[in-house]
Amino acid sequence: MRRSICTASTGRRRSPSAIISWRGRATMPSDRRLHPLSILFSLGALLRTVALPALVLLFTAGSRGWGWELWAPLLLIPNGIVALGRYLTFRYRFEPHELVIRSGFLFRQERHIPYGRIQNLDAVQNVFHRMFGVVTVRVDTGGGQEPEARMSVLPFAAFEEMRRIVRLGRGDESAGAAAEPGAAAGERVLLRLAPRDLLLHGLLDNRGFVLVAAAWGVLWEMKVSDRILGRFWRTDRDLSREAIESAMRTVSDGFTLSGHLLGRVGSALLAFVVFLLVVRLLSMGWALIRLHGFRLVLAGEDLRTEHGLFTRVVATIPLRRIQAVTVKEGPFARRLGRVAVRVETAGSDGGEQEKATQREWLAPILRRQELQGLLDEVLPGLHLAEVTWSSAPPRAFRRVLKKWLNAGLGLAFGGVVFLQAWGLLLVPVGLAWAWLGARRTLDHLGWAVTEGAVLFRSGWLWRQITVAPFGKIQAVALHESPFDRRAGMARLRVDTAGAKDLGHRVDIPYLERATAQGLRDLLARRAAQTAFKW
Repeated sequence: MRRSICTASTGRRRSPSAIISWRGRATMPSDRRLHPLSILFSLGALLRTVALPALVLLFTAGSRGWGWELWAPLLLIPNGIVALGRYLTFRYRFEPHELVIRSGFLFRQERHIPYGRIQNLDAVQNVFHRMFGVVTVRVDTGGGQEPEARMSVLPFAAFEEMRRIVRLGRGDESAGAAAEPGAAAGERVLLRLAPRDLLLHGLLDNRGFVLVAAAWGVLWEMKVSDRILGRFWRTDRDLSREAIESAMRTVSDGFTLSGHLLGRVGSALLAFVVFLLVVRLLSMGWALIRLHGFRLVLAGEDLRTEHGLFTRVVATIPLRRIQAVTVKEGPFARRLGRVAVRVETAGSDGGEQEKATQREWLAPILRRQELQGLLDEVLPGLHLAEVTWSSAPPRAFRRVLKKWLNAGLGLAFGGVVFLQAWGLLLVPVGLAWAWLGARRTLDHLGWAVTEGAVLFRSGWLWRQITVAPFGKIQAVALHESPFDRRAGMARLRVDTAGAKDLGHRVDIPYLERATAQGLRDLLARRAAQTAFKW
């Protein structure tokens, strides 16, 4: 007896490439199960989610007495029952051409996922995973907002077996080939980052602000930040918000050259320098922990990144799923001859629970002389040094200058408000900065069309180049704002399957209307003549 079900009972949107059905039959001998520790790891994930709120309650509830907080741990009982039921009902097996996954007790599901549709097999191992030799696996076909399956947890040997069977099922004959030293069968290491590279990446990336903001948020909730800022600003009030307002009023009362105020300003500048130094050190430490042992491996038709000291992440990037490639470099990285490479892939982002397996960063830091070698593996035939760039028309300078003037004059206005007469010195500085910024921004704005892709570059201090192959283009759109129509201009946007709203896309502004229309027709024709490669 077999009944087909059109949608999953969980209500999550899934890819149509997975066939979901129910079969009333006994467990087959080839069925695999999750590791018995899955129950404990499910409860551990719940505890990790509520750990921070529990600490806040621990520090704040004592003053007003204990109530429902004492009964909150009882919520673990139903979650434990759910975890036990999931372990007892979850099964998977390998058929000749597909992966079959069964789950559910009251509402049973059986998903048939062809090996050729599986795009990503990602794995995450934290300290406890490695202690017990298990791993959390995510199976993604790239057709929905959620992965097809999340297996928590499997023995690591079972994950290696699954990865090998999927590669063989997709026709990747290199899955059983010989390998070079330090890599598995049929694999080749393209990039390996040493601790020195990771420290440099942390210094340039400066993610320490994220750690400081997170720590400050915890201190704010626990009312510790009030006392810290209150002592620093020497205010008789205990609230940090009022301490900050008191400091701002002190500055706005007037900029006098008294020794007392100069001492306060000097102390503030020294504290700011120390703060920046601490932030940089935190960023370097975080990069060393998060990207420890980073490797980029070419395994057949897949790229795989591996990194992490405490939480080990293994993420797969199928070459055919790469929609666009972006090369980024900041002002300090440019001085040191370093770039970063990221890719946009078609597929699910995995939701909030899968942030650890994001695949966007192909190379967090890379020597500039090694960039072309990496591009040869990802986008064969593309040579950035030989690209002929087209620039925006000279009359676009006026439009770019207006944006920079808004920022420069806004900075000068803030200086006048807080520093009064002394703030007028910032007006010529803001005007000069606006002119320089507009000129340099326009100098580094450009686009190019090669035999197989369209390229777009932008940015002055933080420069980016995005490459979109013709075979990945889904749409070419022409946009005209009221300001564009007034100036006889337009902007051209190229959409790919993996485009992110906040990412650097092929979005070319300030084009002459005739140029934009001609470029749109050219890209649409090239995309139509190229077979779409999903």
